[in-house]
Amino acid sequence: MKMDITEEDGVVRVGLVGRLDTPGVDAIETRFTGAVCPRGARTVVDLSGVEFIGSLGLRMFITIARTLSRKNGKMILYAPQPFVAQVLETASLGDIIPVQPDAASAVAAAKA
Repeated sequence: MKMDITEEDGVVRVGLVGRLDTPGVDAIETRFTGAVCPRGARTVVDLSGVEFIGSLGLRMFITIARTLSRKNGKMILYAPQPFVAQVLETASLGDIIPVQPDAASAVAAAKA
């Protein structure tokens, strides 16, 4: 799992590439959490490079989103591949974390 974190105009952009399975989550969770949670960042996560998401990936997103919410931050996911989108929908993750079709709408939602 590869992760790229940048910040632009008050929004933290997280790009993920690979699989959010057990090894993938283990590889990024600590750095991801440390980059966004302490300051309650407005965060958008690019899922276009994620080919698989398992239960640990869902748990990671939920945990980070809830922590951000308590600190007046927020997380928006965007551009999931079809299989990942199906998993997110089946798990009703959109009820907890908004999922947008593209970066522009994700950034707009994060700033709202």
